[in-house]
Amino acid sequence: MVTIHGTGCCLMDILYAYCDFSTPVFRSALSMREADGGLSIGRLVFAEDFERFIGKPYEKALAGITGMPPTSKNLGGPSVVPLAHTAQVLGNEAEVRYFGIRGNDELADHLEKLLKRIPFAEYRLIKKDYPSPRTDVISDPNYNDGHGERTFINLLGAANHFYPQDLEADFYKADIVKFGGTGLVPPIHRSLTELLKPAREAGVITVVNLVYDFLGDISAPGKKWKLGAGDDAYPLIDILLADKDEALKTSGAATVEESIQWFISQGTGAVIVTEGAQPIKLAAKKGIFPPMGITAMPVCEEAVRELAAHPERRGDTTGCGDNFVGGVVVSLAEQLGSGVSKGKLDLRECVVHGAAAGGFACFIVGGTYYESRPGEKRERIAHYVDAYRRLAY
Repeated sequence: MVTIHGTGCCLMDILYAYCDFSTPVFRSALSMREADGGLSIGRLVFAEDFERFIGKPYEKALAGITGMPPTSKNLGGPSVVPLAHTAQVLGNEAEVRYFGIRGNDELADHLEKLLKRIPFAEYRLIKKDYPSPRTDVISDPNYNDGHGERTFINLLGAANHFYPQDLEADFYKADIVKFGGTGLVPPIHRSLTELLKPAREAGVITVVNLVYDFLGDISAPGKKWKLGAGDDAYPLIDILLADKDEALKTSGAATVEESIQWFISQGTGAVIVTEGAQPIKLAAKKGIFPPMGITAMPVCEEAVRELAAHPERRGDTTGCGDNFVGGVVVSLAEQLGSGVSKGKLDLRECVVHGAAAGGFACFIVGGTYYESRPGEKRERIAHYVDAYRRLAY
């Protein structure tokens, strides 16, 4: 049985779905200059910075600008959401564990209730006396002539106190270890290189999926983001996943193709870059996959077709990228479980499962799908995997 362990960003996504960005109280909370802590439409600000900007306690300021209770609270984060997908689709074929942190508040209790609905073999949360990590998603569906827009406030809270020594030694007793969205868990992000080394020494497959590094933007505006304390994590990564913005800003390149070439030149084994509805780009040089030049593969056209025919079934794009990552890990595990050896794993097959998972996520609200019975998501995803193979191959 394949064992998958992951760590990184796990938080509560708290959605306020029907706000009005034109109100005086909302407009007074908007940023006046770059990185001053005010809200910025379409972008994220950290709660600690926002609180200083607005001059009020965070909860009070949030209540003032939303004017409503939350529409929903969902399990989120670019570490736990891919792992949730992986656990649901693989079922009894794998043991999936999440290692993370929780705060000491009611929101953390709610987080654990949601984690219990996911078929993890186990989840381990270190409890610390800080607020639980959260992202408040403030949405105005009427903004921009009805096209809608969102703004985000992230509270790091306990995530700012999740240290490398908090990871237990048996984190590395796995076939695959995954670090996801560590840019929102600063101590882990800074220590990524030293955390990847034991996995590499043990012969464990390493997967890293990026998140937009807002802290990197704030600390060094306009400069390339680092991965690891000295930008030295790349040779320890078997497969790196990013969206276009993350890839360009982390590599310092001008195009997706150039970013992939840069990552590969730094020693990364394989790279996959997504770009919304545009083709997915991938490449591999060494390691667990055979060498492959930069290749383009389509998104899940079956999901695009269904959404066009049935717009009433549309969810949102939250979590599409995270589920894509989950699909890639599913394929890695299935290939390992079927006896494919390292060095011969199929990167294109990983993208097949990733595209299907990302496409399916367009039909749900929020990134995490809650099954009504074991195996439900696997059954529903199979339709998109089969359709992708028919259309893309």
